[in-house]
Amino acid sequence: MAGAVLMIVAMVLVVPVAIMFAGAIWSALFGWVGSAEAEQRAPGPDAAR
Repeated sequence: MAGAVLMIVAMVLVVPVAIMFAGAIWSALFGWVGSAEAEQRAPGPDAAR
């Protein structure tokens, strides 16, 4: 019975937090890669002249 209670506590408390941290890391990596690519593709400040 104690094992079932521990599994429920883990599913309610640990798993959602782990998913949120994984999502935050995933978003940070995509933002970092995306901003680096945008800086490479962006024209220089005097390209509009």
